[in-house]
Amino acid sequence: MSNKEMLHAMQTELTEYVISQLHSGKSWSACWNTANGLPTSIHSQKIYKGMNLLWLLYTQQKKEYTSSEWGTFKSWKEKGASVKKGEKATNIIFFKPCAKEDNEGKEQVFFTLKRFSVFNRSQVDGLKEEKSAQENQESFLFDFMNNGLLMKYIHNSGISLKVADYLTPSYYPEQDAIRMPSEYTKKAEAWSALAHEIVHSTGHKTRLNRIGITSAKQFLLHEYSYEELIAELGSLFLCTEFGLSTEESQKNSSYYCSHWATHLEHNPEWLWKAAKEASEAVEYIKTIINQSEKGE
Repeated sequence: MSNKEMLHAMQTELTEYVISQLHSGKSWSACWNTANGLPTSIHSQKIYKGMNLLWLLYTQQKKEYTSSEWGTFKSWKEKGASVKKGEKATNIIFFKPCAKEDNEGKEQVFFTLKRFSVFNRSQVDGLKEEKSAQENQESFLFDFMNNGLLMKYIHNSGISLKVADYLTPSYYPEQDAIRMPSEYTKKAEAWSALAHEIVHSTGHKTRLNRIGITSAKQFLLHEYSYEELIAELGSLFLCTEFGLSTEESQKNSSYYCSHWATHLEHNPEWLWKAAKEASEAVEYIKTIINQSEKGE
């Protein structure tokens, strides 16, 4: 199977999985088991991005792996571990930039697909036991609640945040403002909703300049737009990385989920594209937070 064929097969399988979950009435957050954290490379110690993040997260729960750590055969060997006999690798895809000169001597950049085979920590022997997911989550949650990372992003981005008797959380691009309802019964639910609106804010023309935010026509589309999918996934990634539970929000009704399933059926490429842009949004948010912590 060629890399392009494999990529198409991965996209199809993942999208069909999400559609089936939404048709069954599950919320966005319930589609993904993030109890073990987001998939992380043991080589770079960084969380995977975009489509690879979603694909490995999906694989973790499909295979019932108890770890979020992934690495190539070589990377595990360098860590002193060995892949268990009979274990099968999971393929991931990277777009590698290449450059060549055209007939006029101008450099043209294009991308080629590169395939990597990785194994989950659950598939190897010879490593010390890692901290339990609960211990990791508790330490992240303690850090989050004490440092208010999302609030640091809002403050350092110059975004206006008001909490009052609003009906729903909202982001207003023209005012660069977030409005949050005051009556949330669960903290995790409130943080998840705030993270959703913060991801929207990264699309502002002074930040990542996404058309779903900068175009009035695009922004006024109903709640099942492509930009909403970016915010849904971005909130999931952000809350999981910061150790917050992504519990079901009030709008995750069967009506809401069935409509999303229909939109993905009509736009199967959305999931993969939105995962990439959601990852970019999260990286932008983390960059702003890190700058504030360093006093930049």
